[in-house]
Amino acid sequence: MNLRCSTPGDLLVEKGFLAFYAFETARDLLLGRKPGVIRILTDADLLQLSRLFPDAVHEKNWGTHMRCEGDGTSIVRFYVSEYPVERVVRIPGVIEHKRQLLLNAAPSALFNVNCFFYDIEEGIFRDPLDQYEMLKRGILETVERPEELSRRCPALALKTAKVFSETGFSLAEPLTAFLNSPGCVRDFRKTGDEIIEDFAAICLSGRAFEAFSLLDEWAVLRHLLPELTALKEVNQDKDHHPEGNGFTHTLRCLKFVKKPAVNLIMAILLHDTGKAFTESSAKKMRAFPNHSNVSTGIAKEVLARFRFSADDKEEVLFLVQNHMILDAVKRLPKSILRRIFGSPYFPNLLELYRADLESGYHDVHNYYHAARMYKEFLRVDRLNQQGVYA
Repeated sequence: MNLRCSTPGDLLVEKGFLAFYAFETARDLLLGRKPGVIRILTDADLLQLSRLFPDAVHEKNWGTHMRCEGDGTSIVRFYVSEYPVERVVRIPGVIEHKRQLLLNAAPSALFNVNCFFYDIEEGIFRDPLDQYEMLKRGILETVERPEELSRRCPALALKTAKVFSETGFSLAEPLTAFLNSPGCVRDFRKTGDEIIEDFAAICLSGRAFEAFSLLDEWAVLRHLLPELTALKEVNQDKDHHPEGNGFTHTLRCLKFVKKPAVNLIMAILLHDTGKAFTESSAKKMRAFPNHSNVSTGIAKEVLARFRFSADDKEEVLFLVQNHMILDAVKRLPKSILRRIFGSPYFPNLLELYRADLESGYHDVHNYYHAARMYKEFLRVDRLNQQGVYA
């Protein structure tokens, strides 16, 4: 396992500063996983960090103080230790200085399984709160009583779902009891950067179905994404959707995603939201008419609230708008097929379509037929680009 995964950490050590891979980064290294975000705790101050990393920007979120790009694929977040002056003068040496620095920083991890640090200088892991046994047992609990922690971390339920989605660990009983109580719910109508990042982490985790199911159980999802929970009131024809109402169907789709991506997961969550507004006008011959267009309009509002970029919005809206079009893939004119197959977003549309079918226990014959047609389209297109007209 290559632990020296961030040149910024090595540079800090070379310049005489203390540096530790911290929190989720150290946890993932202990579990033998590749960290998503490189988090570094250091005793360098903001001015010193600015000099060492000219491209770094200040970012006072999640306890983070600065952020920069790592190797081009990773984000590096710096956490600057903050000592009270009277505490500094009592520290006799480097070993005690490290111990006190880590003890001060550990509560910022919020959860026991994130209270680990990898000492870049010495090449060893440090466990200031003695939580390694809990990590081995796969138990997730908070570093202090959940009721107290929620006062400084209002979005504790969302953060719990995020850490659960990353680890799959069991929740300790006190944490479960609190999250199932009315006191855990906070206002999620203002989706700040922290909420957005936690939401995205759940989407990428591979456990989105389980995490969003927990958020629904804790009565948090209806505050975070009310457009989705509104589908609980949408009853569907048992012949077409034996799995249940619109909400159950949508969450089940997440179980069948093979390659999670934020845009794909968001499109799945939103693809049927229009059914809540088209059910009353449904005719016997066609249930939920025009719901793809209505869902697309709802998706625009949600994506704005979650601050998706213009490119990401374009992809999600393409997926939502066209999520039913492959039902008619055998009958579509070539002009429409070229437009759909030629989109860079088509692979995710195909993935959404398969998850949509499998969620409702449907035959996936149409999916495989569309996949074969797409493969042939790519072959012909490649030949055309080479001047060999097929």
